[in-house]
Amino acid sequence: MPDEPWAGERRARDTGRTGWGAMPVSRRTVLQMASLSATGVVLAGCSSSKPVKAPVSKVSAFPLGAAAHAKSKPVNITMWQSMTGTNGTALADLTAKFNASQSDVHVSMVNQASYTATLTLYTAALSGGTLPDVVQMESSDLQLMIDSDSATPVQSAIDAENYSLSDYVPSTVDYFRVDGALWALPFAISGEVLFYNKVAFSKAGLDPESPPTTLSELRAYAEKIVSTRTEKYGMSLKLTPSTFEEWMAMGGELLVNHGNGRSGRATAVTFDDSLGKSLFTWWYDMVHDKIAQTTPFLGYDDLYAIASQIAPMTIETSAAIGDAVYVLDSHPNPNLKLGVGPLPGPSAPNGGVFVGGSGLYIVKLRSTPERQDAAWQYIKFLQDPTSQAYWAAKTGYIPVRRSAVSEPVLTQAWKDVPQYRVAYEQILASPANPATAGYVSGASTEVDTAIENGLTALSSGVSPGTALAQAAHVADTAISSYNSRV
Repeated sequence: MPDEPWAGERRARDTGRTGWGAMPVSRRTVLQMASLSATGVVLAGCSSSKPVKAPVSKVSAFPLGAAAHAKSKPVNITMWQSMTGTNGTALADLTAKFNASQSDVHVSMVNQASYTATLTLYTAALSGGTLPDVVQMESSDLQLMIDSDSATPVQSAIDAENYSLSDYVPSTVDYFRVDGALWALPFAISGEVLFYNKVAFSKAGLDPESPPTTLSELRAYAEKIVSTRTEKYGMSLKLTPSTFEEWMAMGGELLVNHGNGRSGRATAVTFDDSLGKSLFTWWYDMVHDKIAQTTPFLGYDDLYAIASQIAPMTIETSAAIGDAVYVLDSHPNPNLKLGVGPLPGPSAPNGGVFVGGSGLYIVKLRSTPERQDAAWQYIKFLQDPTSQAYWAAKTGYIPVRRSAVSEPVLTQAWKDVPQYRVAYEQILASPANPATAGYVSGASTEVDTAIENGLTALSSGVSPGTALAQAAHVADTAISSYNSRV
Protein backbone atom coordinates (compact mmCIF):
# COMPACT_ATOMS: atom_id res chain seq x y z
CA MET A 1 0.00 0.00 0.00
CA PRO A 2 1.13 3.65 -0.28
CA ASP A 3 3.39 5.11 2.38
CA GLU A 4 0.50 6.62 4.31
CA PRO A 5 -3.09 7.12 3.16
CA TRP A 6 -3.63 10.80 2.36
CA ALA A 7 -0.12 11.38 3.64
CA GLY A 8 0.07 15.10 4.00
CA GLU A 9 -3.13 15.41 2.15
CA ARG A 10 -4.38 16.53 5.51
CA ARG A 11 -4.03 13.36 7.56
CA ALA A 12 -5.67 13.90 10.93
CA ARG A 13 -3.12 12.38 13.25
CA ASP A 14 -4.73 11.38 16.51
CA THR A 15 -3.28 13.08 19.55
CA GLY A 16 -0.76 10.72 21.09
CA ARG A 17 -0.81 8.23 18.22
CA THR A 18 2.33 6.13 18.35
CA GLY A 19 4.72 6.62 15.45
CA TRP A 20 5.92 3.09 14.56
CA GLY A 21 7.76 2.24 17.74
CA ALA A 22 8.74 5.78 18.62
CA MET A 23 7.42 7.51 21.72
CA PRO A 24 3.91 8.90 21.24
CA VAL A 25 3.82 12.54 20.27
CA SER A 26 1.10 14.98 19.38
CA ARG A 27 1.31 18.35 17.76
CA ARG A 28 0.32 19.78 21.12
CA THR A 29 3.67 18.66 22.56
CA VAL A 30 5.85 19.54 19.59
CA LEU A 31 6.51 23.15 20.49
CA GLN A 32 6.83 22.44 24.20
CA MET A 33 9.79 20.26 23.27
CA ALA A 34 10.99 22.72 20.67
CA SER A 35 11.12 25.46 23.29
CA LEU A 36 14.15 23.72 24.79
CA SER A 37 16.13 23.94 21.55
CA ALA A 38 19.58 25.45 21.33
CA THR A 39 18.25 28.48 19.51
CA GLY A 40 17.05 29.86 22.78
CA VAL A 41 13.67 30.63 21.27
CA VAL A 42 11.19 29.89 24.04
CA LEU A 43 8.13 29.16 21.95
CA ALA A 44 5.82 27.80 24.60
CA GLY A 45 5.81 30.91 26.71
CA CYS A 46 4.94 33.61 24.23
CA SER A 47 1.83 34.59 22.36
CA SER A 48 1.44 36.25 18.99
CA SER A 49 -1.29 36.87 16.45
CA LYS A 50 1.26 36.99 13.62
CA PRO A 51 3.16 34.10 12.06
CA VAL A 52 6.89 33.74 12.55
CA LYS A 53 8.51 34.92 9.35
CA ALA A 54 12.04 35.08 8.01
CA PRO A 55 13.74 38.40 8.73
CA VAL A 56 15.16 40.09 5.66
CA SER A 57 18.68 39.63 7.02
CA LYS A 58 18.22 35.87 7.14
CA VAL A 59 16.67 35.67 3.68
CA SER A 60 19.58 37.55 2.12
CA ALA A 61 22.36 35.73 3.95
CA PHE A 62 22.21 32.19 2.56
CA PRO A 63 25.74 30.74 2.27
CA LEU A 64 25.51 29.93 -1.42
CA GLY A 65 28.63 28.17 -2.71
CA ALA A 66 29.90 27.22 0.74
CA ALA A 67 29.89 23.49 -0.07
CA ALA A 68 31.98 23.95 -3.21
CA HIS A 69 34.56 25.96 -1.26
CA ALA A 70 34.64 23.73 1.82
CA LYS A 71 38.14 22.86 3.11
CA SER A 72 37.19 19.19 3.38
CA LYS A 73 35.11 17.52 0.69
CA PRO A 74 32.73 15.97 0.15
CA VAL A 75 30.49 17.75 2.64
CA ASN A 76 28.58 14.92 4.30
CA ILE A 77 24.93 15.58 5.06
CA THR A 78 22.01 13.50 6.29
CA MET A 79 18.48 13.43 4.93
CA TRP A 80 15.52 12.12 6.96
CA GLN A 81 12.84 10.81 4.64
CA SER A 82 9.43 9.23 5.17
CA MET A 83 9.02 7.03 2.10
CA THR A 84 8.76 3.24 2.30
CA GLY A 85 8.49 0.39 -0.20
CA THR A 86 8.94 1.26 -3.86
CA ASN A 87 8.75 4.98 -3.06
CA GLY A 88 11.69 4.67 -0.69
CA THR A 89 13.62 2.74 -3.33
CA ALA A 90 12.99 5.45 -5.92
CA LEU A 91 14.27 8.14 -3.55
CA ALA A 92 17.34 6.05 -2.75
CA ASP A 93 18.02 5.72 -6.48
CA LEU A 94 17.81 9.48 -6.97
CA THR A 95 20.09 10.09 -4.00
CA ALA A 96 22.66 7.67 -5.41
CA LYS A 97 22.51 9.51 -8.75
CA PHE A 98 23.10 12.82 -6.99
CA ASN A 99 26.08 11.47 -5.06
CA ALA A 100 27.59 10.12 -8.28
CA SER A 101 26.96 13.33 -10.23
CA GLN A 102 29.42 15.51 -8.31
CA SER A 103 32.14 15.40 -5.65
CA ASP A 104 31.23 18.33 -3.38
CA VAL A 105 28.38 16.73 -1.43
CA HIS A 106 27.53 13.25 -0.19
CA VAL A 107 24.04 12.52 1.13
CA SER A 108 23.21 9.70 3.55
CA MET A 109 19.53 8.86 3.89
CA VAL A 110 17.94 7.87 7.17
CA ASN A 111 14.66 6.09 6.54
CA GLN A 112 11.72 6.75 8.85
CA ALA A 113 8.63 4.56 8.74
CA SER A 114 6.10 7.37 8.37
CA TYR A 115 5.57 11.10 8.52
CA THR A 116 4.44 10.66 12.10
CA ALA A 117 7.72 8.95 12.98
CA THR A 118 9.68 11.73 11.31
CA LEU A 119 7.82 14.39 13.27
CA THR A 120 8.29 12.47 16.52
CA LEU A 121 12.04 12.02 16.11
CA TYR A 122 12.62 15.52 14.76
CA THR A 123 10.73 17.04 17.66
CA ALA A 124 12.75 15.04 20.18
CA ALA A 125 16.02 16.05 18.50
CA LEU A 126 15.17 19.76 18.74
CA SER A 127 15.94 19.66 22.45
CA GLY A 128 19.52 18.52 21.96
CA GLY A 129 19.78 15.47 19.74
CA THR A 130 21.22 15.04 16.27
CA LEU A 131 19.17 16.70 13.58
CA PRO A 132 19.26 15.99 9.84
CA ASP A 133 20.44 18.54 7.28
CA VAL A 134 17.44 17.93 5.04
CA VAL A 135 14.08 16.73 6.33
CA GLN A 136 11.03 15.59 4.39
CA MET A 137 8.11 16.80 6.46
CA GLU A 138 4.40 16.46 5.87
CA SER A 139 2.80 19.54 4.37
CA SER A 140 0.46 20.11 7.31
CA ASP A 141 3.49 20.49 9.62
CA LEU A 142 4.41 23.77 7.94
CA GLN A 143 3.45 26.09 10.81
CA LEU A 144 5.22 23.85 13.32
CA MET A 145 8.40 23.99 11.26
CA ILE A 146 8.16 27.78 11.09
CA ASP A 147 7.52 28.13 14.81
CA SER A 148 10.33 25.76 15.77
CA ASP A 149 12.84 28.18 14.18
CA SER A 150 14.91 25.15 13.18
CA ALA A 151 14.87 25.52 9.39
CA THR A 152 16.05 28.29 7.12
CA PRO A 153 13.44 29.21 4.52
CA VAL A 154 14.38 28.01 1.05
CA GLN A 155 13.40 31.52 0.00
CA SER A 156 16.85 32.63 1.19
CA ALA A 157 18.58 30.18 -1.16
CA ILE A 158 16.20 31.06 -4.00
CA ASP A 159 16.95 34.77 -3.58
CA ALA A 160 20.71 34.22 -3.29
CA GLU A 161 20.82 32.17 -6.51
CA ASN A 162 18.00 33.86 -8.42
CA TYR A 163 16.54 30.38 -8.71
CA SER A 164 13.49 30.44 -10.98
CA LEU A 165 10.15 28.99 -9.92
CA SER A 166 8.48 29.69 -13.28
CA ASP A 167 8.46 26.02 -14.31
CA TYR A 168 6.78 24.84 -11.11
CA VAL A 169 3.12 23.92 -10.91
CA PRO A 170 2.03 27.04 -8.94
CA SER A 171 -0.06 25.41 -6.23
CA THR A 172 2.72 22.99 -5.30
CA VAL A 173 4.94 25.84 -4.15
CA ASP A 174 2.14 28.11 -2.95
CA TYR A 175 1.34 25.66 -0.17
CA PHE A 176 4.74 26.20 1.44
CA ARG A 177 4.70 30.00 1.20
CA VAL A 178 3.63 31.99 4.27
CA ASP A 179 3.68 35.77 4.52
CA GLY A 180 5.78 36.05 1.37
CA ALA A 181 8.50 33.56 2.35
CA LEU A 182 8.82 30.08 0.86
CA TRP A 183 9.84 27.67 3.62
CA ALA A 184 10.22 24.41 1.73
CA LEU A 185 10.13 23.07 -1.79
CA PRO A 186 7.44 20.49 -2.65
CA PHE A 187 8.38 16.86 -3.16
CA ALA A 188 5.99 13.92 -2.71
CA ILE A 189 2.82 15.66 -3.92
CA SER A 190 -0.57 14.06 -4.47
CA GLY A 191 -4.24 15.00 -4.52
CA GLU A 192 -7.71 13.62 -3.93
CA VAL A 193 -9.48 12.02 -6.90
CA LEU A 194 -12.55 9.90 -7.60
CA PHE A 195 -12.00 6.14 -7.80
CA TYR A 196 -14.78 4.16 -9.49
CA ASN A 197 -15.53 0.82 -11.08
CA LYS A 198 -16.27 1.23 -14.78
CA VAL A 199 -17.99 -2.16 -14.98
CA ALA A 200 -20.48 -1.17 -12.28
CA PHE A 201 -21.18 2.08 -14.12
CA SER A 202 -22.02 0.15 -17.28
CA LYS A 203 -24.30 -2.24 -15.39
CA ALA A 204 -26.17 0.70 -13.87
CA GLY A 205 -26.61 2.38 -17.26
CA LEU A 206 -24.02 5.10 -16.57
CA ASP A 207 -21.32 6.18 -18.99
CA PRO A 208 -18.07 4.64 -17.66
CA GLU A 209 -16.03 7.32 -19.43
CA SER A 210 -17.95 10.24 -17.89
CA PRO A 211 -17.61 10.18 -14.09
CA PRO A 212 -19.52 12.76 -12.01
CA THR A 213 -17.89 16.16 -11.61
CA THR A 214 -20.20 17.90 -9.12
CA LEU A 215 -21.77 16.89 -5.81
CA SER A 216 -25.23 16.85 -7.36
CA GLU A 217 -23.99 14.56 -10.12
CA LEU A 218 -22.21 12.39 -7.55
CA ARG A 219 -25.49 11.90 -5.69
CA ALA A 220 -27.39 11.22 -8.92
CA TYR A 221 -24.86 8.57 -9.98
CA ALA A 222 -24.99 6.97 -6.53
CA GLU A 223 -28.80 6.93 -6.59
CA LYS A 224 -28.78 5.23 -10.00
CA ILE A 225 -26.42 2.53 -8.76
CA VAL A 226 -28.63 1.81 -5.75
CA SER A 227 -31.95 2.03 -7.61
CA THR A 228 -30.77 -0.43 -10.27
CA ARG A 229 -29.51 -2.72 -7.52
CA THR A 230 -26.12 -2.78 -9.16
CA GLU A 231 -24.50 -2.64 -5.73
CA LYS A 232 -25.72 -2.08 -2.17
CA TYR A 233 -24.38 1.48 -1.92
CA GLY A 234 -23.61 4.07 -4.52
CA MET A 235 -20.34 5.08 -2.88
CA SER A 236 -18.19 5.03 0.23
CA LEU A 237 -17.56 8.26 2.12
CA LYS A 238 -14.29 8.01 4.00
CA LEU A 239 -14.36 9.69 7.40
CA THR A 240 -11.48 12.02 6.62
CA PRO A 241 -11.40 15.81 7.00
CA SER A 242 -9.44 16.01 3.76
CA THR A 243 -12.45 15.75 1.46
CA PHE A 244 -14.42 18.41 3.32
CA GLU A 245 -11.40 20.71 3.26
CA GLU A 246 -10.89 20.17 -0.47
CA TRP A 247 -14.57 20.90 -1.08
CA MET A 248 -14.28 24.18 0.81
CA ALA A 249 -11.37 25.18 -1.45
CA MET A 250 -13.30 24.12 -4.55
CA GLY A 251 -16.09 26.38 -3.38
CA GLY A 252 -13.60 29.24 -3.06
CA GLU A 253 -13.88 29.42 0.74
CA LEU A 254 -11.20 29.44 3.46
CA LEU A 255 -10.83 27.02 6.36
CA VAL A 256 -9.36 29.56 8.81
CA ASN A 257 -9.12 33.34 9.00
CA HIS A 258 -6.26 35.66 8.06
CA GLY A 259 -6.03 34.41 4.50
CA ASN A 260 -6.07 30.74 5.51
CA GLY A 261 -3.31 31.52 8.01
CA ARG A 262 -1.01 32.87 5.30
CA SER A 263 -1.24 36.63 5.84
CA GLY A 264 -1.32 36.33 9.64
CA ARG A 265 -1.51 33.64 12.26
CA ALA A 266 -4.88 31.89 12.16
CA THR A 267 -7.00 32.69 15.22
CA ALA A 268 -10.32 31.07 14.29
CA VAL A 269 -11.90 28.76 11.75
CA THR A 270 -14.19 30.01 9.00
CA PHE A 271 -15.51 26.69 7.71
CA ASP A 272 -18.77 27.06 9.66
CA ASP A 273 -20.29 29.22 6.93
CA SER A 274 -23.09 28.56 4.46
CA LEU A 275 -20.88 26.38 2.25
CA GLY A 276 -19.68 24.35 5.20
CA LYS A 277 -23.26 23.75 6.33
CA SER A 278 -24.34 22.72 2.82
CA LEU A 279 -21.47 20.22 2.67
CA PHE A 280 -22.35 18.71 6.04
CA THR A 281 -25.99 18.54 4.91
CA TRP A 282 -25.04 16.80 1.65
CA TRP A 283 -22.98 14.24 3.59
CA TYR A 284 -25.79 13.68 6.12
CA ASP A 285 -28.38 13.13 3.40
CA MET A 286 -26.17 10.68 1.48
CA VAL A 287 -25.70 8.50 4.56
CA HIS A 288 -29.22 8.67 5.97
CA ASP A 289 -30.81 8.06 2.59
CA LYS A 290 -28.63 4.91 2.43
CA ILE A 291 -27.07 6.02 -0.82
CA ALA A 292 -23.59 6.00 0.70
CA GLN A 293 -21.81 4.14 3.47
CA THR A 294 -19.07 5.60 5.65
CA THR A 295 -15.68 3.93 6.02
CA PRO A 296 -12.92 4.52 8.61
CA PHE A 297 -10.35 7.24 8.17
CA LEU A 298 -7.42 4.86 8.49
CA GLY A 299 -6.97 2.06 5.99
CA TYR A 300 -8.55 1.30 2.65
CA ASP A 301 -11.98 -0.08 3.49
CA ASP A 302 -13.38 2.21 0.79
CA LEU A 303 -11.18 0.63 -1.88
CA TYR A 304 -11.99 -2.85 -0.58
CA ALA A 305 -15.67 -1.95 -0.98
CA ILE A 306 -15.04 -1.32 -4.69
CA ALA A 307 -13.17 -4.61 -5.03
CA SER A 308 -15.92 -6.47 -3.12
CA GLN A 309 -18.64 -4.86 -5.23
CA ILE A 310 -20.35 -3.23 -2.26
CA ALA A 311 -19.92 0.39 -3.33
CA PRO A 312 -18.34 1.29 -6.69
CA MET A 313 -17.20 4.86 -5.95
CA THR A 314 -15.01 6.56 -3.38
CA ILE A 315 -12.79 9.60 -2.96
CA GLU A 316 -9.16 8.76 -2.21
CA THR A 317 -5.61 10.02 -2.52
CA SER A 318 -3.99 9.69 -5.92
CA ALA A 319 -1.06 8.10 -4.05
CA ALA A 320 -3.16 4.91 -3.91
CA ILE A 321 -3.54 4.58 -7.69
CA GLY A 322 -0.35 2.60 -8.22
CA ASP A 323 -1.23 0.02 -5.63
CA ALA A 324 -4.80 -0.28 -6.90
CA VAL A 325 -3.52 -0.87 -10.44
CA TYR A 326 -0.99 -3.42 -9.16
CA VAL A 327 -3.64 -5.38 -7.25
CA LEU A 328 -6.02 -5.44 -10.22
CA ASP A 329 -3.25 -6.51 -12.59
CA SER A 330 -2.17 -9.25 -10.18
CA HIS A 331 -5.71 -10.52 -9.60
CA PRO A 332 -7.72 -9.95 -12.79
CA ASN A 333 -11.46 -9.74 -12.28
CA PRO A 334 -13.89 -9.25 -15.19
CA ASN A 335 -16.21 -7.33 -12.86
CA LEU A 336 -13.59 -4.72 -12.01
CA LYS A 337 -12.08 -2.01 -14.19
CA LEU A 338 -10.55 0.97 -12.41
CA GLY A 339 -11.65 4.43 -13.41
CA VAL A 340 -10.12 7.62 -11.98
CA GLY A 341 -11.73 11.02 -12.37
CA PRO A 342 -11.20 14.53 -10.99
CA LEU A 343 -12.54 15.22 -7.52
CA PRO A 344 -16.27 16.06 -7.71
CA GLY A 345 -17.27 19.02 -5.58
CA PRO A 346 -18.85 22.46 -5.45
CA SER A 347 -17.80 24.93 -8.09
CA ALA A 348 -16.80 28.57 -7.85
CA PRO A 349 -15.01 31.00 -10.22
CA ASN A 350 -12.00 31.12 -7.89
CA GLY A 351 -12.25 27.54 -6.64
CA GLY A 352 -9.87 24.65 -7.05
CA VAL A 353 -8.05 21.94 -5.14
CA PHE A 354 -5.01 22.24 -2.91
CA VAL A 355 -2.11 19.83 -2.81
CA GLY A 356 -1.15 17.27 -0.22
CA GLY A 357 2.11 15.54 0.43
CA SER A 358 5.40 16.75 1.80
CA GLY A 359 8.11 19.36 1.46
CA LEU A 360 11.90 19.40 1.76
CA TYR A 361 13.36 21.71 4.42
CA ILE A 362 16.92 22.96 4.96
CA VAL A 363 17.71 22.51 8.66
CA LYS A 364 19.78 25.32 10.17
CA LEU A 365 19.77 24.37 13.84
CA ARG A 366 23.24 23.17 14.89
CA SER A 367 24.30 23.25 11.24
CA THR A 368 27.14 24.94 9.31
CA PRO A 369 27.15 27.10 6.18
CA GLU A 370 28.72 24.25 4.22
CA ARG A 371 26.02 21.78 5.23
CA GLN A 372 23.19 24.21 4.57
CA ASP A 373 24.47 24.89 1.07
CA ALA A 374 25.01 21.16 0.54
CA ALA A 375 21.38 20.60 1.54
CA TRP A 376 20.27 23.17 -1.02
CA GLN A 377 22.31 21.53 -3.79
CA TYR A 378 20.69 18.17 -3.03
CA ILE A 379 17.17 19.61 -2.87
CA LYS A 380 17.72 21.33 -6.22
CA PHE A 381 18.74 18.00 -7.75
CA LEU A 382 15.54 16.36 -6.53
CA GLN A 383 13.59 19.24 -8.07
CA ASP A 384 15.24 18.94 -11.48
CA PRO A 385 12.71 18.08 -14.22
CA THR A 386 14.57 14.84 -15.02
CA SER A 387 14.51 13.82 -11.35
CA GLN A 388 10.87 14.79 -11.01
CA ALA A 389 9.94 12.75 -14.10
CA TYR A 390 11.74 9.71 -12.70
CA TRP A 391 10.14 10.19 -9.29
CA ALA A 392 6.63 10.55 -10.72
CA ALA A 393 7.05 7.58 -13.06
CA LYS A 394 8.29 5.28 -10.32
CA THR A 395 5.87 6.34 -7.58
CA GLY A 396 2.75 7.89 -9.12
CA TYR A 397 3.29 11.15 -7.24
CA ILE A 398 2.64 14.37 -9.12
CA PRO A 399 5.63 16.04 -10.81
CA VAL A 400 6.07 19.55 -9.43
CA ARG A 401 7.80 20.79 -12.59
CA ARG A 402 5.70 21.27 -15.71
CA SER A 403 8.57 20.41 -18.05
CA ALA A 404 8.90 17.01 -16.35
CA VAL A 405 5.81 15.75 -18.17
CA SER A 406 7.73 15.84 -21.46
CA GLU A 407 10.48 13.54 -20.21
CA PRO A 408 10.29 10.12 -21.96
CA VAL A 409 10.24 8.13 -18.72
CA LEU A 410 7.12 9.94 -17.51
CA THR A 411 5.46 10.07 -20.91
CA GLN A 412 5.66 6.30 -21.09
CA ALA A 413 4.52 5.80 -17.51
CA TRP A 414 1.42 7.92 -18.06
CA LYS A 415 0.73 6.08 -21.29
CA ASP A 416 0.85 2.78 -19.39
CA VAL A 417 -1.22 4.09 -16.44
CA PRO A 418 -3.21 7.13 -17.68
CA GLN A 419 -4.99 7.38 -14.32
CA TYR A 420 -1.84 8.98 -12.88
CA ARG A 421 -2.32 12.07 -15.03
CA VAL A 422 -5.71 13.00 -13.54
CA ALA A 423 -4.40 14.43 -10.28
CA TYR A 424 -1.66 16.40 -12.05
CA GLU A 425 -4.08 18.04 -14.48
CA GLN A 426 -6.52 18.77 -11.68
CA ILE A 427 -3.86 20.60 -9.67
CA LEU A 428 -2.45 22.35 -12.74
CA ALA A 429 -5.93 23.73 -13.54
CA SER A 430 -6.52 25.14 -10.05
CA PRO A 431 -6.12 28.92 -9.70
CA ALA A 432 -3.57 30.31 -7.26
CA ASN A 433 -5.22 31.91 -4.23
CA PRO A 434 -5.35 31.43 -0.45
CA ALA A 435 -8.17 28.87 -0.71
CA THR A 436 -6.28 26.62 -3.13
CA ALA A 437 -3.04 27.06 -1.19
CA GLY A 438 -4.58 25.19 1.75
CA TYR A 439 -4.77 26.33 5.35
CA VAL A 440 -1.89 26.75 7.80
CA SER A 441 -2.16 26.36 11.56
CA GLY A 442 -0.01 24.91 14.28
CA ALA A 443 -3.20 23.31 15.61
CA SER A 444 -3.95 21.57 12.31
CA THR A 445 -4.13 18.12 13.91
CA GLU A 446 -6.80 19.28 16.32
CA VAL A 447 -8.67 21.20 13.61
CA ASP A 448 -8.63 18.16 11.33
CA THR A 449 -9.78 15.89 14.14
CA ALA A 450 -12.65 18.26 14.98
CA ILE A 451 -13.86 18.08 11.37
CA GLU A 452 -13.46 14.30 11.31
CA ASN A 453 -15.47 13.97 14.51
CA GLY A 454 -18.14 16.27 13.08
CA LEU A 455 -18.52 14.06 10.01
CA THR A 456 -18.63 10.98 12.23
CA ALA A 457 -21.39 12.57 14.32
CA LEU A 458 -23.52 12.95 11.18
CA SER A 459 -23.56 9.16 10.85
CA SER A 460 -24.98 8.95 14.36
CA GLY A 461 -27.92 11.18 13.56
CA VAL A 462 -26.56 14.51 14.81
CA SER A 463 -27.97 17.31 12.67
CA PRO A 464 -25.62 19.02 10.19
CA GLY A 465 -25.95 22.40 11.92
CA THR A 466 -25.16 20.99 15.35
CA ALA A 467 -22.26 18.84 14.13
CA LEU A 468 -20.71 21.73 12.23
CA ALA A 469 -21.07 24.16 15.14
CA GLN A 470 -19.49 21.67 17.52
CA ALA A 471 -16.59 21.04 15.12
CA ALA A 472 -15.97 24.77 14.78
CA HIS A 473 -16.07 25.30 18.55
CA VAL A 474 -13.58 22.51 19.25
CA ALA A 475 -11.28 23.73 16.46
CA ASP A 476 -11.41 27.34 17.68
CA THR A 477 -10.55 26.22 21.20
CA ALA A 478 -7.57 24.25 19.90
CA ILE A 479 -6.29 27.18 17.84
CA SER A 480 -6.64 29.53 20.81
CA SER A 481 -4.76 27.09 23.03
CA TYR A 482 -1.94 26.75 20.50
CA ASN A 483 -1.62 30.49 20.04
CA SER A 484 -1.55 31.10 23.79
CA ARG A 485 1.60 28.96 24.01
CA VAL A 486 3.37 30.05 20.84
